[in-house]
Order: sequence, then structure tokens, then C-alpha cells
Amino acid sequence: MDQVHELSNTPSPGSTDLATKQNLEAIISEHGFPVVKIEEYHESADETPVKTRRRTAKPGNKPSTPHTLSAGGGTQSGSTRRRRSSSRTSSKNLKSTTDISPASMIFRNLLILEDGLRRQARKQKILKWQFTLFLSLLIGIAASVFYELYFSQETVRGVYKVALQFILIFILVTVVLFHLSGEYRRTIVIPRKFFTSTNKGIRQFNVKLVKVRNTIPDLSIDLVRWMCRKAALVNLAMSRKILPSRMVEKSWTSRFWNSVALRSQPRIGAIDVKIVLNPRAFSAEIREGWEIYRDEFWAREGARRRKQVNDLSP
Repeated sequence: MDQVHELSNTPSPGSTDLATKQNLEAIISEHGFPVVKIEEYHESADETPVKTRRRTAKPGNKPSTPHTLSAGGGTQSGSTRRRRSSSRTSSKNLKSTTDISPASMIFRNLLILEDGLRRQARKQKILKWQFTLFLSLLIGIAASVFYELYFSQETVRGVYKVALQFILIFILVTVVLFHLSGEYRRTIVIPRKFFTSTNKGIRQFNVKLVKVRNTIPDLSIDLVRWMCRKAALVNLAMSRKILPSRMVEKSWTSRFWNSVALRSQPRIGAIDVKIVLNPRAFSAEIREGWEIYRDEFWAREGARRRKQVNDLSP
């Protein structure tokens, strides 16, 4: 019975909730805190799942983005294709405007090669003649000294004999050192074999370097031009030393010798060496075309130089 009385005295859960609610409202009204009802709190709590639903609903719209991106990608690829096609057409137009036939390109390269070989041949020829004259001069002096010492009818005595012996020994030592140092091979032997060694090197291109035989009138004209050019250069140098700088340009003598120097320029073109195509590898038409191309080029170059001379002449 006591236990039943205690159970009956225990407050019910509904009554306790009402009591605690009244006590909280009284405390909050005393301290001045804002009053928030529990119903409002429940309403706000009910709204939170809606927000999460909205956020979760966003990924559902993502499949639309790849479609737009693919569409944009398609437009970009189309623009790049258009740009590439336009660049290709422009490059084709440029190529069509600047096309050079392969035959003319080959002939131009052959012309450059021929000009380089011509310069080398001239240098080697000058080097060979210079050192040949030097060696011939030394050998002539040594021969005359040897004859004077040992084969002359008059006896050589005193200081003169000693000087002749010294000259002979000096020349012999110079010639021996010239051979041992390799200068003889570099300055005389190699220039003599220039055409042979050059043709061995360019044989794989089916071309050959040959000498051009000049006639006597051509050689005489070249000699006259060389003499006139040297005379004009000497006179110009003397006038520059004698006359002041202002008078040199205005004087008629300097103008005259300038025109002589310009008009006496050496001949140009294939006058000493030229490249010949191998008839086994090239047809007659190609060889004839190469000859015509070279002659036309040097004819235009000669006309240009003559025009320059006429413009500079008084």
C-alpha cells in the first residue's frame, strides 16, 4: 500500500513538462532575455532538411554541364579546324608565289660552287707562282755563286771568297729547311695537284672542274686592262698624296683615273675554270641548260657593272 501511495504521489510527465516550462518563462522574463517558443524552434528545425534537399538536388543538374562543354568543345575544335585550314591555304598560296624550279635551284648551287672553286684556283695559282719564282731565284743565285767559286778562270780570294761561301751555305740551308718544314708541298705540290684533288672530291656529284683555254687576243686584252688598272691606281695614290682632300674629289684628273680604273676591270665569268656536268649522268638538254644559265647570269652581272661604271664616270 505504501508503494502504491508513493507511485501515486510521483508527478506525471505531462505535469512536470508544464511546470518546467512555466519556470523557464518566469526566469527569462525576469532577466530580460528574448523569448523563443519551442514551436518556432521546431519549425526552423523542420526547414533544415529542405535546404539539404535543395543542395542535394544541385548535383542532379550536373549532367547538363558536360553537354554544354561538349558543345563548346565542338565549337572550339571547329574554330581550330577553320584556322588550320586557313593557314594551310595561306601556306599553299605562299608556296605557289615563291615556287622555284628544282633545275634552277641546282644550277644556282652549281654556280656558287663554281665561283668558290674559281677563287681557290686563283689563290693556289698565285701561291704556286710566287714560291716557284722564289725558289728559282735562290737556285739561280746558288748556281752562279758555285760557278764563281769553283769553275771560274780567275781565282777568288780573301773576303770576297768568304762572302760567296757564306751565301752558298745560307741558300742551301734555306732550301733544305723549306723542304723539311713542308712548305714546298703546301705552296708548290698541292697547288699543282689542285684540279686532281678537287675532281676527286666532287666526283660523287657527277661534275668536273676543268680549265678554260683562252685565245691570244683575250690574253692580250687582259694584259692591257691590267696595265691600265695599275696605272690608274698609282696615279690616284699620287694625287691623294700631293693634292688636298677637297681638291682630289673635284679635280678632273682624279675623275679620269677613277673612270679608267672602273672601265679596266677584269673579265668575269667562266674565263679560267668552269664546272662541266658528267655526260653519263646528265642528258644533253640539262648540260645545255646549265651552260645557258651560267652565260646569262654572267651577262647580266657584266651589264650591271657596266651600268655602275657609266653612272660613276664623269
